[in-house]
Amino acid sequence: MKKSLLGLAVMFFGFAIVACNGATTQAPTTAAPTTAAPTTVAPTTQATTATPREFPVDGEFTAYEVSVDRNTPMVTTVTVTIEDGEITGYVIDCRQGTRTLTGEEYAYAWKPESKQALGYNYKMHWNAYAATDETPTIEEYETWLGDNDKLEWFEQADLIAAQWLADGVESVTVDGDYIDNVAGVTIKDGGYIALAAAAVELARQGKFQAIYCSGQDLYSVSMLVSAEGVVSDLLLDTLQGQGNKTTGIFVWRDQTKQELGYGYMMHGNAYRAVDETPTVEEYEVWLGENDKLEWFEQVGLITDYVLANGYDENLQPITTTGKGGSLDGTTVLDDLAGVSVTSGSYYSLIGAVFAKVADEVIG
Repeated sequence: MKKSLLGLAVMFFGFAIVACNGATTQAPTTAAPTTAAPTTVAPTTQATTATPREFPVDGEFTAYEVSVDRNTPMVTTVTVTIEDGEITGYVIDCRQGTRTLTGEEYAYAWKPESKQALGYNYKMHWNAYAATDETPTIEEYETWLGDNDKLEWFEQADLIAAQWLADGVESVTVDGDYIDNVAGVTIKDGGYIALAAAAVELARQGKFQAIYCSGQDLYSVSMLVSAEGVVSDLLLDTLQGQGNKTTGIFVWRDQTKQELGYGYMMHGNAYRAVDETPTVEEYEVWLGENDKLEWFEQVGLITDYVLANGYDENLQPITTTGKGGSLDGTTVLDDLAGVSVTSGSYYSLIGAVFAKVADEVIG
């Protein structure tokens, strides 16, 4: 059964990795016309209007999708780079998870490195190679690949990306799930083509995204940047994984924390202890009466602060608690005093998404 939560995050979706091989998946504005009396214009004085750029902002735009790979979390990304208003490159990547059994209990986590970062250490053809070498090494594996006309995963992904750059995303075709028109590529599409198209659409919108893998969860941030360098719609979110410790089955939660809103019930245990018939509506009232903020309200304090004051690379939690917000690690910023969640990963994420914007775009 295929299960996925699409995270392409183009404008007509909400908030953006597609399964890699062997995985299962879960208007431009127009100025109002002016009204004026008819006039006759000499041919030599005809006015001209600049054509808007297809990609108004330079930087790196990432589309992603989460999936489940053999009862472990996985996220796949395609990033498109825009320079001087033109596409200059694509990168396909995939981060897989792990499931370990200790005694009778399963635990889930993300692998430390993505497939691109692993390079030859991903070992796509390792078993076939190791069967021919009594003392296998990565160096000899690389030689074996060349001798046997085989390519590692990252090499095949780079060939697909090169084809997109040369002839467009639509130039790569699929036959029976496998990419069939790029020489040297034997891997399945894995949704890469759809993600590439989504990344290009994000570039048209000026919508930047970054992700962070931790535990069995996926943290994300997105924002819009206008051609004038104005940042808006900064949003932090988290999609939680739900790996069953007893059955060994992993699934993604149906909604993100932002989508759950008050239904996430960050303070639910404390509230239910004083209400025999708890409801979300009464929980919201209880929060106000007890000077508490729900998760989405707390991360909203962070994003509101950045939008109002600009991004500062010194933004960090209080060192002793790992919570709140500060510029020096000790002095709490008044606007972030209500942040009681562990906040370091959110500041790192915001830094990562701002780093995707080309230099000098944001004033």
